[in-house]
Amino acid sequence: MSTHFYTQHSKNFLQLFESGKNFDLTLYAGYKQDRKEFKVHTPILCAQSTYFQTALSKEWFKKKGNCYVFEKANVEADVFEIILRYLYTGEVDINKCDGSKILKLLIATDELDLGDLLQFAQSFLIKSRESFIVEQPVRVLESIFRLESCKTLRLFCLNEICKNCTHLFNSDDYLTLEEDIFAQILQQDKLHIKEVELWKCVLKWGTSRHPELKHSPTEWSADNLNQMKKTLAGLIEHIRFFAMSTDEYYDNVRPYRKLFSKKLREEMLQFIILSSRKPKDFITKTRRRPFDSRLVDYSIMALIAGWIDSKNVAYEEIPYEPDCCYCKIMNHPNIFGGYNPSSWVDYDSAEDQIYNGEDYAVYGSFIFETSDGKSTAGASMGRLNSRGKSKYDYYNYNYESRGGLICGDHDYDPSFGPYFGSNFYISGQAWSSTTSASGTHYYGIACSVANGTLEEYEVFTIKNQD
Repeated sequence: MSTHFYTQHSKNFLQLFESGKNFDLTLYAGYKQDRKEFKVHTPILCAQSTYFQTALSKEWFKKKGNCYVFEKANVEADVFEIILRYLYTGEVDINKCDGSKILKLLIATDELDLGDLLQFAQSFLIKSRESFIVEQPVRVLESIFRLESCKTLRLFCLNEICKNCTHLFNSDDYLTLEEDIFAQILQQDKLHIKEVELWKCVLKWGTSRHPELKHSPTEWSADNLNQMKKTLAGLIEHIRFFAMSTDEYYDNVRPYRKLFSKKLREEMLQFIILSSRKPKDFITKTRRRPFDSRLVDYSIMALIAGWIDSKNVAYEEIPYEPDCCYCKIMNHPNIFGGYNPSSWVDYDSAEDQIYNGEDYAVYGSFIFETSDGKSTAGASMGRLNSRGKSKYDYYNYNYESRGGLICGDHDYDPSFGPYFGSNFYISGQAWSSTTSASGTHYYGIACSVANGTLEEYEVFTIKNQD
């Protein structure tokens, strides 16, 4: 028979750590105002960490009387306290730590060779502090890029950058990236950004390292040109120039043609003239088509894609190519929308099919609302959940094939846009939403505000990825 008393033993070791009784090592963590003293016990530290075993055997500690003294200024005191409590008790509580603190914990645990704690902190950061990674991708990548133990986080960060390029490239933070880190980003096949915009970012990154350069490349001296060639040599090879249009190439690449070899310039020119001939020295694999919306981020479209496939969670990667086919500029902070799995039909088509006894209800349709087009928190969705007899509930006005207007009968406003019964519809510059109208609500929800004037709206066709 055997039993375990881990809980009580853990409490005993915690009391020993907090009291500092019988300590033989004074450990100082942090720097200047952050510096803090811990009275600890080398047998416990060495039993739990190969780092401390090595530190003691190589006499990294200073001897002061009967005790050792050890300085660890590169680890913040509160981070080191988390580590010490883990070494003494095997317990970790980082629920109140923000993303920045957990990132510092990751770096420290890698140095101290605490694999279990590192993996726990890495998983916690990804699952519970995802917004920190999305909002500060440069800081995260620069901190862990060369730590093999943080490979999972590195790949996750690169994937988030691919999905939310605007968070990276709409600020100047990426200009501080080291070349090999930037090159790793450029190699990603799933970057959701147009190639010409990526090329502009590379040029901006290069010129930020040479502030003496004139704005126009035609004004660069031979020395300036050679400097930029060396600076961009490791990045140019990752730009997929063949994916650009002729206009994009002429306006944005050709002015910098002297950055390329003569052979390469000829191959690129040949490709622009004869599109079937891709340059041999460049990657020929196209990136996934960028998701381009003025209103919603990738995360929202990934959630909508999940709803389309009857899932209640967002996809990690969108299996469709949302193609914006209509965008109307018109004024409201929330984002409202709807999805119809069938084709858009005009009023007369729906009317004819209903009157001919055909059932035109489009099951799988849903309407939704999000707070800002960025966060999925609080997003709501209602599916078409019952049949009705009114033709107004079975169709969506077809404004695309009619040049932006509806060809309805004379009793109805031809400026109608998407129409999901009374639950959500657009008329002119106004939208309206309700669940109170008798016999016309089949989605179970209405938008949080009953009506208003639109700032703009977009319409996408949804196609499977090739």
